[in-house]
Amino acid sequence: MKLLVTPRLLMRPFVESDLDDLSALFADPAVMQFIGPPDMLTPSKAADRLHEMIVDLEANGYGMLAVIERREKRFIGRCGLMKLDGSNEIELDFILSKDAWGKGFATEAAKEVLRYAFNVLKLPRIVGITHPRNLASQRVLEKLGMKHTAGRKHYHGMESVKYVIDNTVPKPFAYTSRLSSLAYL
Repeated sequence: MKLLVTPRLLMRPFVESDLDDLSALFADPAVMQFIGPPDMLTPSKAADRLHEMIVDLEANGYGMLAVIERREKRFIGRCGLMKLDGSNEIELDFILSKDAWGKGFATEAAKEVLRYAFNVLKLPRIVGITHPRNLASQRVLEKLGMKHTAGRKHYHGMESVKYVIDNTVPKPFAYTSRLSSLAYL
């Protein structure tokens, strides 16, 4: 996963200079309210998490990407794939800054990552995990064609609902992204 581009977004690997933006994202209580225990992703843990995301992407061939709004050239969050704790499943995960909510950015970014997962990585199944009260994230997962599985579980130390989608999706998910190894300017 070098670079994923959509009409409005650029998703690129994290770099060390993203630390301030990532810390600010983790510092917003509205953004973090459904993410997990209060100490899971804190500004003080941002440097460690940033390093983990850089290493995971390199080691696995997939991971979290920085989401950049192309018109303004500004960091608005993260989106990508990660191994679900305690399982062999791959989770689609996204966290966007509050000022990016309600504009379709989460759906746009997640759809592109899902396309990449199925058409390039050839992953057989992707899951989405969210808090039962996080209706906005549930709507994003449903727009992607993910289906809610029965029951609730605990992931990341919180009660969660789980969505799944198998790599049997027809033509609408045909891979059309422009991939590039060019550095983000």
